[in-house]
Amino acid sequence: MSQHELSLDIYKQALELLRIGNRAVKRAQMENRKKGIPNVYSYNGKLYYELPNGELTQEDPSENRRSSMANQTDASHVEDSQLADWESVQKQPDWKGILIGNGSSRAVWDEFKYDSLYEKAKSPDIDHPLSSQDQEIFKAMSTTNFEAVLQALSTAETVCTILNQDVHAIQERYESIQRALVEAVHAVHIPWASVEKDMLLKIREALRAFQFVYSTNYDLLVYWAFMAKDNGDGFVDYFFKSERFDVTDTKVYSDQKTRIFYLHGALHLYRLPSGGTLKRRANLYENLLDLFGTPYTENAVPLFITEGTSRDKLASIYRSDYLSFAYAQFSQHEGPLVVFGHSLSESDKHLIEAMQKWEKCPIAVSMLGDEPQEVVLRKAEFRRRFPQADLIFFDAKTHPLGTPSLKISPS
Repeated sequence: MSQHELSLDIYKQALELLRIGNRAVKRAQMENRKKGIPNVYSYNGKLYYELPNGELTQEDPSENRRSSMANQTDASHVEDSQLADWESVQKQPDWKGILIGNGSSRAVWDEFKYDSLYEKAKSPDIDHPLSSQDQEIFKAMSTTNFEAVLQALSTAETVCTILNQDVHAIQERYESIQRALVEAVHAVHIPWASVEKDMLLKIREALRAFQFVYSTNYDLLVYWAFMAKDNGDGFVDYFFKSERFDVTDTKVYSDQKTRIFYLHGALHLYRLPSGGTLKRRANLYENLLDLFGTPYTENAVPLFITEGTSRDKLASIYRSDYLSFAYAQFSQHEGPLVVFGHSLSESDKHLIEAMQKWEKCPIAVSMLGDEPQEVVLRKAEFRRRFPQADLIFFDAKTHPLGTPSLKISPS
């Protein structure tokens, strides 16, 4: 083989290796661009970096990115315990809605500060606590949600009746569990006789400032408040004229009305086996709290979710036409929102996930400033959960729903 032939062969191999190398380089450059990694080039002994827009620079963008990430890390991890006053916060955007939780009820009545209504129903604090058989039913259903258990027993009774089976044991358990629930509610709920109209009017005025009120509280304070004046005029709870909710009749024609949504039900709401929802009303000289636990419509069970996992709560929500509607309205909320007295814990994951899908908007969160370290931790947690939101944190006691003047002491 001549030297010329050898050189030509080597040249061809070199070209092939060069093509392979170029393809590999281009592939690597494309991967870098996808991952946001700058491509680096050398020309006349100098390094050039390719920016995402294709421009070249001699400044190393990775250094800028590291500096930016360090600043972001500091900003996201270093929180303080400072809380704004509501007076300054309310002046900023147009706060269209408010989500209220148990903290708003506890601002009025300390007895609402309990860990679990189910635990209260088991305890010797009431006259007829849940029996061991009652508790076994909750355990078998893997829930502490009274609504789910009572509905299951009601369905079981219906089925057994159709099949000509004895329903005595089922009725006993239903009555026992319902009695314990009623006594537990009365043990923690503020009595109607202790409620002052002036206090209700203050709550009413505070709620009236919003176009949308979303409540996860089962107690009657919100209902009593908006009914404290003009027979509820100015508020809409979607039970128009009839005691039964009609999903085809939910149009509100005035933007001046405050819409009320009981996201987890309430003491005055009842669920029918069909999934329909009833609103119980009190007659003259009656009050709804005293009526709770007294005979109502056959097969209707109290509709309120006091505890359980987020999945448990969602299951109860989707069993009710009204709760499904209310949850859909919350999921589609638009505009700035105030979160008052609500921890938004893991058991409220269905609410958290709905809020995470909203477009970027201001969210003002109330907190108690009594424990600075707790404030810092809660701030960080809210920022982690809602990175897309413009978060503002304010002192709950400076808001009309949290002012110490609302507090009523047990007599």
